[in-house]
Amino acid sequence: MTNDGPKKSGWEKADGVAQGVGKAIDGTALVFMKIWGLVLLFIGILILVLVFDKGWWAGLLVSAYGVYLLFPGSKLVIW
Repeated sequence: MTNDGPKKSGWEKADGVAQGVGKAIDGTALVFMKIWGLVLLFIGILILVLVFDKGWWAGLLVSAYGVYLLFPGSKLVIW
């Protein structure tokens, strides 16, 4: 198999590798964000069930933020 096109320079190869690494990091961050959203949703529901009389507003806020993280799109994530 012959390559008729011009050879890639070292910078072009490095750019391709960097793009692949960036995609891998974005995918990993997306998974962590979804897991964090599920954890916050679960914690919010627990707050609503266990301490409803004193902390219902906190349970609602935590649950709402968890649901927000689970929806698609760009997010502001507070760890």
